[in-house]
Amino acid sequence: MKLALIFLAASLSAQTTVRYWPGEHPKAELAQWAMELWAGASGGTMKVEKAKTVEEADIRFLWIDPRRKGLYGQAQTFREGGREVAEVVINPAIESLGPEMVSASAKDPLYGDVILFLTCVHESGHALGLPHTREFADIMYSFEFGGDFVEYFARYRRRLKTRTDMRKAALLSPGDVREIKARVLARTRK
Repeated sequence: MKLALIFLAASLSAQTTVRYWPGEHPKAELAQWAMELWAGASGGTMKVEKAKTVEEADIRFLWIDPRRKGLYGQAQTFREGGREVAEVVINPAIESLGPEMVSASAKDPLYGDVILFLTCVHESGHALGLPHTREFADIMYSFEFGGDFVEYFARYRRRLKTRTDMRKAALLSPGDVREIKARVLARTRK
């Protein structure tokens, strides 16, 4: 899958605009906010726009319950019509993420939206070609390296008063920003 993600990033190299489809789900605006976040972090060199149809999107968000416990989301690429497309699967079923996440979401409904938003940001980062990191502060951090998963989301939740604050709350680490800028710069030089 890493090779496929790199290939998608290369196929977008001639583009300054990435088209995305946020999906059809009550929480789909979180996908839009995630794409806007990456565009902002690129320093204005990458633009994102909502595709008019799912078929014309470079990145497509799918809101499905994968029936796999513990899966927050996943990004995959494939060829379609002679181009690379990324599908970002988001699992909106918080109850499948384990008792700790269910408990935290039950105490604070906004916590569930934070989980979904950060998953949208992380998986769309993969769709843009960013790899996992070992740095807990990064949005691209891999849970494979362990850590306090409830705290991973809670530290961001503490910055918010309302749901719409997600659009403006600082989220990306300096490492995430460096990585997206480097990817976009590499694309524009090709």
